[in-house]
Amino acid sequence: MKRFPAYLLIPSLLLTLMWVVPALAAPEAMGKMVLPNYKTVKLENGMTLLLMERHQLPLVSFRWLLKSGGSICDPEGREGLASLTARLLRKGTQSRNADQISQALDFVGATLNAGASLEYSRGSAEFLRKDLNLAVDLLSDMLLHPSFPADEADKMIKQEIDGIAEAKAVPLRVIQNYYEGFLFGSQLYGRPVGGSETSLAKITRNEIANFYETHYVPNELVFAVVGDFSASELESSLREKFAEWKPKKVATPAVQETPALQGKRLLIVDKPDATQTFFRLGNVGLQRNSPDWIPVQVVNTLFGGRFTSMINSALRIESGLTYEATSFFSSRRGRGSFAVASYTPNESTERALKMTLDILRSFHEKGISPEQLQSAKTYIKGQFGPTIETNDQMAATLGDLEFYGLGVQYINTYFDKIDATTLVDAKRIIQTYYPLNDLAIVLIGKGSVIDQVAKVLTSDVKKKAITDAGF
Repeated sequence: MKRFPAYLLIPSLLLTLMWVVPALAAPEAMGKMVLPNYKTVKLENGMTLLLMERHQLPLVSFRWLLKSGGSICDPEGREGLASLTARLLRKGTQSRNADQISQALDFVGATLNAGASLEYSRGSAEFLRKDLNLAVDLLSDMLLHPSFPADEADKMIKQEIDGIAEAKAVPLRVIQNYYEGFLFGSQLYGRPVGGSETSLAKITRNEIANFYETHYVPNELVFAVVGDFSASELESSLREKFAEWKPKKVATPAVQETPALQGKRLLIVDKPDATQTFFRLGNVGLQRNSPDWIPVQVVNTLFGGRFTSMINSALRIESGLTYEATSFFSSRRGRGSFAVASYTPNESTERALKMTLDILRSFHEKGISPEQLQSAKTYIKGQFGPTIETNDQMAATLGDLEFYGLGVQYINTYFDKIDATTLVDAKRIIQTYYPLNDLAIVLIGKGSVIDQVAKVLTSDVKKKAITDAGF
């Protein structure tokens, strides 16, 4: 009998949040939401379980998040260590090799992945309800008994180094690394999660194993499960499987707040064969748990957060200078980055950059209208549901709420806070978070084309070749 991967069995689910308003109400009338109940359990070893039953489909999604496993924990000069450690978890345990793990997953049509981000390592898995015991067994084995085979580690390190060279051939894939490295400098948020050609080449299998022993502890782990299961039964099973994992203290580095950049600084990354110029410009943004986060999202929807935003309308729809222009704020415990991003053919580089800065200036001078504000609110509400409609999305959301200390009230009051954003708030947000004269600017493109453009923008210009190691 042919088996199909679990993800192919997922139709478009209806949002399981409970709406207070009738289903056919107009978008602007959308009311309060309430996050479905879920169980929070703190095991004796400090591990946090978040268990939400959802019985619409016979699927179970897992998300784990290790607060002490992010790349900010990489030793200096060993950037990429956290990422390698997380990704190697599924490459072998004390009782299963990589092939056996893959075969077990393929046989039941399940998925399992792991990786790292700046502030935490993470993993995800999805199994059919009937394979729940196998899921718990595989996940606990992977987290408790990884073997980090030397041949798998060596192969992955080589693949990652080769992958960086391949990525640099496509500037869109690497420009954010250059931008955050330029903006944050030697600060922790300036590190490339995947490491560099230089740092990866120095990492050994023993360093990977030591990182696991030092940073992978149950008291730093959040384990979220959403789907078709009994919470009490799953809790008992997880409690038994993870009982042997002993807690211990982990020294995680404190993220220093990077002050906002003063003035304009520009970095040229020369790619002589480039036919387009890719750019990022912006400054330090705000923390994910800031009270301003939701008002900022409302305002950013208008500036660069949707297809009909101000910058995309000007650069793409009206002038045809690009296929995409956006703006976004990175989600961090500390102040992450704010960036305006786009790309354009070599010959229109100066025009596109000037237009971007003109729109930013107009944003400060004219602000937004009541109609625009209402449009942004309606848009965000309409887009929110599809971001948490699947079990996997909901599990990820539960993990984020726990990691950033937001709690269920973040969801339960989300629409209220959107509605509470006023024109006065919007004006303050623009002045505070959309820098006009204080900008970090990164351009990747043909140096001979963009050198003169850069000089028009600022005298503080640095330059490197895209073939140089690192970002």
